Amino acid sequence: MESKLVRIIANENKNPQEFVEEIKKFLLNEGYIADIIQPPELLGIALFCVVLGGDGTVLRAAHYAAVCDVPMLGINLGNLGFLTDVDKKNGIKALGKVLAGNHLLEKRIMLEAEFGTSKVIPLQERLALNEIYIGVSGKLIEYSLYVNEQYMDSIRADGIIISTPTGSTAYNLAAGGPLLMPFGHMIVITPVCPHSLSARPLVIGSSDTVRIVAKNTSQVSVDGYLRGKIHAGESVFIKASHHRATIIKTTHVNFYTTLRKKKLL
Repeated sequence: MESKLVRIIANENKNPQEFVEEIKKFLLNEGYIADIIQPPELLGIALFCVVLGGDGTVLRAAHYAAVCDVPMLGINLGNLGFLTDVDKKNGIKALGKVLAGNHLLEKRIMLEAEFGTSKVIPLQERLALNEIYIGVSGKLIEYSLYVNEQYMDSIRADGIIISTPTGSTAYNLAAGGPLLMPFGHMIVITPVCPHSLSARPLVIGSSDTVRIVAKNTSQVSVDGYLRGKIHAGESVFIKASHHRATIIKTTHVNFYTTLRKKKLL
C-alpha cells in the first residue's frame, strides 16, 4: 500500500511557519498525513518530502533522502535555485501536480568518500550531491591523483574538488571547472588555485574511482561541511555511490534558461 505520509523540511531562517501550515492543511484535505521534521536526520519513510528554502536546504536534505530513497520537492523561499522546483507562490500548485502524478523524477548521482579517521562517519555525512573538497584554503599542498588506481599526476594547489554534474555549477564553477548537464553521469576533478599552468580540470566517467593522496595534513569537506582530515601520506577514496538523490520536477524550466538568469552564460 502506498504511503500517505509526507515530510516537510524547512529552513527556519526563512520564517516558513505560515507557509508550512498552509501546506499541511492542503495535504490533509487531500487525505495525506503531513508533518514537519527538524533536523532532516529524522526523515525516515515517506512518500516524498517537501523542502522549503533554497539550494542549501535541498542539499542538506538530500544526504538523508537519498539513503531513505525519498524523493524531494524543493520550494524556493529565496532566490532562483538549481535544485528547487518552484517558488513559494507556485508551491501549492506544484504539490497538486505531484499528488496527481503530473511530475517527473530526476535521478542525480552522488559521490561517496572514504578516508581514515578516528571516528565512524555515518554514510549520510560522506555522501555528496555537489562535491567533495580536499585541501587547506590559502596553503599550497602537493597531492597525488589516481584514477582507477592508475597514477595520473602530482598537483600543487590549495586543494582539489571532486564534483558531480549537479555540483558543477557550485564550487567547481568558481574554481574554473566546466559546466555539466545536471543529470549526466560524469565526475569532474578540479584543482583549486593550482601552482602550474598545465593543471586543468579533468572529466571522467561515473564508474571511475578516484584516490587522492595528500603530502600534508588536509581537510575533507563534503558539500561544504567539514567531515574530518587526512594526514601526510593518507588517502581519500571517492566513487559514485549507489544511492541517488531523487528530485521532483513539476515544471519544464530549461537548464540553460536558469544559467542565463543566474548570468552564468
